[in-house]
Amino acid sequence: MRTMGSLQTNDKVAIITGASSGIGLALARHLHSKGWRVAIFARRPEAGQKQASALDPTGETAIFEQCDVSSYSAQATAYKNVWAKWGRLDLVIPNAGAVDEVSWYNFGARGAGVDDIPPEPNTSCTDVHLKGVMYGTLLAQHFMRHNTPVAGGKIIATASILAEQPCPTFPEYCASEAGILHWVRTMAPLLEKKDNITINAVLMGAVATPVMPNFVKAFKPEHLTKPATICEAYDVFINDDSRTGEAVETVHDKLLWHETPAPSGKVTLRTRMVYDPWFAMMHGERSDLGPKWTLEGPPEGNTEDLGRADEFKVGFT
Repeated sequence: MRTMGSLQTNDKVAIITGASSGIGLALARHLHSKGWRVAIFARRPEAGQKQASALDPTGETAIFEQCDVSSYSAQATAYKNVWAKWGRLDLVIPNAGAVDEVSWYNFGARGAGVDDIPPEPNTSCTDVHLKGVMYGTLLAQHFMRHNTPVAGGKIIATASILAEQPCPTFPEYCASEAGILHWVRTMAPLLEKKDNITINAVLMGAVATPVMPNFVKAFKPEHLTKPATICEAYDVFINDDSRTGEAVETVHDKLLWHETPAPSGKVTLRTRMVYDPWFAMMHGERSDLGPKWTLEGPPEGNTEDLGRADEFKVGFT
């Protein structure tokens, strides 16, 4: 169980990526209004510095760090600067995103000869979304281990409902969002057990942002997520220390929870369980997740010894 103090005092520090506009900026303003010190990460220095200065022109409680989240070194430098400024890190919201830069259907090359291989595609959507979250998780873990008096913190990844509901318009975006959701669910048990860090995901419904044009033509108002609902989703995870590995969808003015799918049977359940000798070989120490989720070898007898597969619906608990 986490033991952090009040989450609404000005000694709490948050990093928000993609925070010079849209969802990230709304969250930066929301947290700053509650007394958080906020670091705005964004690629564009003009916009990022303007928004940080609007929150606090003194730079004492809000700062801007130029950062391309697809670059690990850029993120590492920005994290180090935040730590040098405030000496702690309580919350990271990996929020930066983009849509597909190319068409993966390659329709325009139907007449190409067999030797006219398509050029290497631009994968910046995946780099920003999925790799950006993975890099941010590793860096958040590193710095949160140094928090005092209690090590630990929270990560809340911005994802999309398209992580679960495919939309053919954005194939790379959908795949990246699915990767984020599975990353959160996979990393959650060990981050909490080993480092006192919770990690969750907000599955965003449609939000009118600059990422695509003409949202007002593509969606009715009742199809768009309200700003207050966005903030409410993140507040749930900020204020509830018991939640980790969870996903909540923003649906206009409501929140809907999405459970990890239950294993289809006992063989599938065995596949998702941790074989601790492999874990130790991969990660340098044992998982320590306990007998319910770890094995030293095949279960005695057969898979019936694993219990009821339909009992396992919400991750490693």
